Order: sequence, then structure tokens, then C-alpha cells
Amino acid sequence: MKNQTLQWISCVAAIVILSACDNIDIPEPTEYPPYAYRDDLYGDAPEPPAIESMTQRVLLEDFTGHDCGNCPAAHLVASEILDAHPEHVALVAIHAGSLAEPFGEFVDDWRTEEGEYYLLTQIGNDQLPTGRVNRIEGASNSDNFSTWSNSVDAQLAETPIADLAFDANLQLENNHLNIHLRTEYAQNIAGPVKLIIMIAQGPIIAPQLNYDADPEFIADYPHKHMLRGTGTGATGLTAAVNPVAGQQDEIHYTLDWNPEWNASDVEIIAFLTYGDEGEVINVKKLDLIP
Repeated sequence: MKNQTLQWISCVAAIVILSACDNIDIPEPTEYPPYAYRDDLYGDAPEPPAIESMTQRVLLEDFTGHDCGNCPAAHLVASEILDAHPEHVALVAIHAGSLAEPFGEFVDDWRTEEGEYYLLTQIGNDQLPTGRVNRIEGASNSDNFSTWSNSVDAQLAETPIADLAFDANLQLENNHLNIHLRTEYAQNIAGPVKLIIMIAQGPIIAPQLNYDADPEFIADYPHKHMLRGTGTGATGLTAAVNPVAGQQDEIHYTLDWNPEWNASDVEIIAFLTYGDEGEVINVKKLDLIP
């Protein structure tokens, strides 16, 4: 009888313990939404660089394709503009459209989802070469390369409405790119301000058609400033809504990094736009590995 009583007490105790275990709150792992800075992996976010004085800079988007024989002439104009304003112009070559499709000796596909969106959806045509200077008059507008130089000069003469500065840290162990960015506004802006972060790489040696060369097919053409993707999607992330003059914001992101990109040849280009389809407000660039 004594043994039966002990067994009964043991069973009751076990039930009580199990019931108690059922009531223990087990902490759920932190859910990090896309783009959120991963402080669980990298600790507190460092302070972004200061903006010493606001400076107007220009984004030049050169739309191109390896089967576009007139595109190297546009590349030359874009390179001359960059050489004239190395600190104030951010240049990206966007391979997009039917003339960028791989075929025959053009075996590589340098198109990106974002580049296709910019050319075929925002601009809305499949004609190369073409380009955008700070997306003047909106994202749907593009211009012949003969106008780029004058447009860049005019944009550089504008008074900056906002500015940005940032650092970028590559974390290869997790294929992450951490961005620590500061924005500052000189004027009130109505509506959303979007932030787009582009990954440009080069030179990448690959074939190119060039009508000004003999022979026209160049097997080892140096493709510079090639868009490889964005960390933020084609139309970017919301940096602010209705910002006011004097406002400063710190923004920290952890973005996905493609290990196929050669970090030593990568330039990070960050820029602000008026909403999804508006003009570029300002742009900043840096070499990922100085």
C-alpha cells in the first residue's frame, strides 16, 4: 500500500511539473523584416558620416546593350562627363532591353530586373542608347547622349534641396551588406522621399558591338560601372514622408549581397527621389573597398 501511495504521489508530481512546463513562455526568435538592420548579428549600428555642407551631385544612367553598336559612343560621352566631375557625378551603365539579350557570341546576360523595369516600364521604350540625367522631368523621360553634358552642368548648378552621406560594410560570412546612411533636408518636401541603393561593378571584360570600330565585334570590351542589381528594389525604400527643412535622419539597413559580385570592383550608389517616379533629389557614391 505504501508503494502504491508513493507511485500515486510521483504521478501527480509529474503531471504538475508537465503542466507547469506547458505554461513556460519560450521566447520567440526576433523576426527581422526585409532590409532591417541585423543588430542581432552585428551589434549596435554605428553613426553614419556627417554631412559637412550640402553639395549637389548628379546621377547619370546610361542605358546600353552588348548588341547596340551605337552604345560605345554614348559610353565615351558618359566617361568624359565623369572625368570632368569625378566627385560630383555618379555613373551607372544599365544593360536592358532586346539589344542586351544573350545570343550567339554574346553569351552573357547582364540584364537585371531593375534595369528592365527602368527602361521598359518607366521609360517605356526599347531603344538604345538613351539615358537619364537626375531623371529630369520624371523617371519616364530619357534623352540622347548628345544632351547629357549640358544637362549635367545645369543640374550641378542647382542649389541642393537635400543631401546624404553613408558608409557600407560587407559581411561575407552572411552575404550581407550593411548600409549606415544620414540624410538632411534643406527644404520642406511634400510626400514620400525614396532611397535607392545601386550596386555597380566594373570593368567587366565581355563582348560588345561597336560601329565605330574595325572589326565591329570587340571580344574584350571593358564594361564599366555596370548595374548588377539594387539592394532596395527598383523604386527603393521610403526614407522619409513630408520631411521638413533642417530634418536629419539616420537610416540603417542590412541588404542581401550576391557572392558572384566582385567586391573589389564594386561601387555603391545611393540616391533620393521624389516618390517612385520622380526626379533625383541628390546622390552619393563610394567604393565598397577603397
